[in-house]
Amino acid sequence: MRNIFDQYSQPENRLTHALAVCLDEDRALLQGFLAWAGARSPVRAKNLLIVEQSLPGDPPESEIETERKGVPDIVVHDDDRWCLLVESKVQASLTEDQLRRHERTLRRRGFEKIHRVALTKSGVRAPKGTIAVTWSGLYEWLGMAGQRGEWSDRLRAYLRAAEVRLAQEEYLTEGTLTMFDGFPFSDDNPYTYGEAKRLLNLALEELRKDRTLRALGMDPKAPGRTAITGRSGRAVWDFLPLKDRPKRGAFTGYPHLTLAVHADHLEAAITIPNGVIRPVRQRLIDLGSDRLTAINAKILRRARRLISRGAWVQAYALQRHYLGQRSPAITDAMLTFRLETSQPRNGGRVKRQPEWVELFAALPRRKRSNIQFQYRVHLPWGTKGLNSRDSLRLIVESWSAMKPLLDALRGES
Repeated sequence: MRNIFDQYSQPENRLTHALAVCLDEDRALLQGFLAWAGARSPVRAKNLLIVEQSLPGDPPESEIETERKGVPDIVVHDDDRWCLLVESKVQASLTEDQLRRHERTLRRRGFEKIHRVALTKSGVRAPKGTIAVTWSGLYEWLGMAGQRGEWSDRLRAYLRAAEVRLAQEEYLTEGTLTMFDGFPFSDDNPYTYGEAKRLLNLALEELRKDRTLRALGMDPKAPGRTAITGRSGRAVWDFLPLKDRPKRGAFTGYPHLTLAVHADHLEAAITIPNGVIRPVRQRLIDLGSDRLTAINAKILRRARRLISRGAWVQAYALQRHYLGQRSPAITDAMLTFRLETSQPRNGGRVKRQPEWVELFAALPRRKRSNIQFQYRVHLPWGTKGLNSRDSLRLIVESWSAMKPLLDALRGES
């Protein structure tokens, strides 16, 4: 079913229409929006008028005609001399000349006190004399307790859906319309690939700023996957490179921090690709089952708070092959076990079975095939904090808990 806000063909116009409708329907929201943007009106919001893709006093025209004339996206005004013009952009460029033309037109209509607001993606510089706000900032503001209501929730939901849609259409190639506010997946809100991909991108942008991860050796300036082109699937993943990786060659030449959103859980992992450089491969081989068991004990102690929330830590080895360069991987063999199985006394319900860690330790020494190794923190949906921004802290804790493995692979322990 078509969304009630989708009344235009151009993405900027659809978003503008959604904002205009919500502000018009909820005058308390309009009052708050004006204050948030720094453009307080001389009269109460209930007495203001809102026009979109038009000028005050003009009849509405077709989208093609308004594009040709270049009218303001939104004008909020009183019956006297005050108005606020909003110019909304997603991919199109914002120019001072365009804003000045709008302002001159409004002055000819008798408006003397004119506020100019540029609503753009983050990182776009607004011309002098223009109030600069972002779609992601608007999304964050709409989610604050004082603004929550039917129309603010509708607009937030529409921005989330629009971000997924525009990314799929390759219209939104960089920047965001929203901000990360947790992974909301549950039985009542099932996983979807498009939403998972959107949240993964937002989360990684936030995680690149984290000081703890930088101390762990994460490279905040290095990109992850060059493109995530899928539109369906039971999982979507990306990674954060480490600073001490070789600067030439593929990312598969060195361990990295992987974040994967699955249909039923979130996963933070340290990935050791099949093609890691020889020094790292040799360190992995040299660990043996005894040192791995000791490393597992350290990781379990560091992950105690995560485990108390329902998470678990597991080791993983995957053998696979591909029929072609673009074909999906075919799994030939897979080993996964919880780290507690390697511990003599773990005090929990997981029984000791040291043969698992012995097999894991033997695989790098006897490898004859394409095998990827991982240590993973598994966070099921429903884990406390995953549906909020606190999930960023859980992810950081997860990678930090596995630092003893990273240290060993770097030759630092």
